[in-house]
Amino acid sequence: MTQKIETNVIKPEVSFMENEIEQLILTSENESALDSKIQEINDYMNNNHGKGKTSEEKDELYKNSQILWQELAVVLRDAKYNFHLNRKQYKFLTDLILKTLEYDVNSVFFAIELTELLGGMKGAKYSNDDDLVAFPVNATEITYIYHLISEYKIKGLTNNAYYFAQVLRRIGTISKVFNYYDATAKNLSTTIQDWVVSFEDGVSAPTKDIESEVVESEPNN
Repeated sequence: MTQKIETNVIKPEVSFMENEIEQLILTSENESALDSKIQEINDYMNNNHGKGKTSEEKDELYKNSQILWQELAVVLRDAKYNFHLNRKQYKFLTDLILKTLEYDVNSVFFAIELTELLGGMKGAKYSNDDDLVAFPVNATEITYIYHLISEYKIKGLTNNAYYFAQVLRRIGTISKVFNYYDATAKNLSTTIQDWVVSFEDGVSAPTKDIESEVVESEPNN
């Protein structure tokens, strides 16, 4: 009898309500691709075991699990998240990055890497100050934005201070979703190793039942 392998972390909300409209942080297509790949890996481990198999068969099981995990890593790397900004938040952020911030030998390369993203954002059109426009970003881009603006200091509780806080919160919502999938992928990598160890006689695969907050790395607000 095989033990069911589960690798769980708490999944954050992938949408929020604003202006009475559901705003997706992660598109349904990207969410489905990530969730289905995670499920595929879990199903593969639950439906296969190495007991009584030859060394070659065990090696093949491990090889296939690694292929599935690498596919998950690629989907996670390429996933796009919606960076929602209204007109005032958008103007604050683009002015900050393009006109206000000073760059040193390290940060200038972060800024240059964002050239394509900012070029795409430049053509954004707003009809009012309330509607949100979703800018597709990957995890690297949103991390670069965070690192660039995290050193910025603003004096007093001016309107720009509120826009600054709102932009940081938007970055934080994306960070939480990415951190969930990143933590899940890392947990799966460990679970795969435990599963492979269980191929040996007298060793059982530990049942994973992890229900804890994802430890969030920067950016997170």
